[in-house]
Amino acid sequence: MLYTVLGKTGLRISRIALGTWQFGSRQWGYGVSYSRADCVEALRAAVEHGVNLVDTAEIYGSGLSEEIVGEAVKGLRERVVIATKVSPLNLTYDGVIKACGRSLRRLGVKTIDLYQIHHPNPLIPISGTMKAMEKLVEMGWISYIGVSNFSLKRLIKAQEALRREEIVSNQVKYNLLERDVERELLPYAEREGLTILAYSPLAQGLLTGKYTRERQPRDLIRKVNLLFANMERVEPVLAKLRELAGRMGVEPGQIALRWLISRENVSAIVGVKNVGQALSAAASSDIDLSREDYEELDRLSLQARISRNYAKVLLRLLS
Repeated sequence: MLYTVLGKTGLRISRIALGTWQFGSRQWGYGVSYSRADCVEALRAAVEHGVNLVDTAEIYGSGLSEEIVGEAVKGLRERVVIATKVSPLNLTYDGVIKACGRSLRRLGVKTIDLYQIHHPNPLIPISGTMKAMEKLVEMGWISYIGVSNFSLKRLIKAQEALRREEIVSNQVKYNLLERDVERELLPYAEREGLTILAYSPLAQGLLTGKYTRERQPRDLIRKVNLLFANMERVEPVLAKLRELAGRMGVEPGQIALRWLISRENVSAIVGVKNVGQALSAAASSDIDLSREDYEELDRLSLQARISRNYAKVLLRLLS
């Protein structure tokens, strides 16, 4: 497993992290195609194979994800860095404090290692939110402060609202096909010593090579994803992933993950539902790609210009 440091904290985190949106979330098939036991076993298997960062949120499964994570880390707490997130609806000073208390109870821990603002809320002043975050550090309820889905402008504003602490991470969408973070956020993070936590690193499964123009996902979450409406444009990238995977005896998704974590300050948060997916994600850090492989994936990725034609999404919803 490859590791990096969380911001400037000195805390070592795995560059493959476990995402738990799927834990307890029925829109992903929880309770039908996989169970609570599957989730617990997946987390524990990931930890045994070097993954130490686990990311959840109070809104995942309406809190059930945090409960499952709490069950899974019993006996493993000293080996796991727990990250969770406060809902944008709870960003008042009192709202943050109360939300953190609820998360602590669901997780069954005394301290949350990384507490993140899930989304910015322009209707609630960031000053009160960050004051509450610093209070949580002072109380010992959290160790470090992070944000999620923050633009560079919002990130800087949030940091300026802090008096004693620093923001250590920004969790944003980042994968081989969605690279907007590279324009401003990633260079800033590299300069300032922030960690980028990349969610949707496999583009909701598209980069696993499982889907084609003929074989499309049927769930609503992916039906509204523009990437799946642009299969003809992303197919060259998928073909290259399949080629490299076949040559190396690995999976296309593992190649995509290894490309993503090639940057020192990036950890990829991989959502899993079972042990097999957890082990596959963990093993991706062991893959060696040549400089030529990286450059070819870069080239094909940049050529895959995604159309923003939402009419395509509407047609997919009606199909």
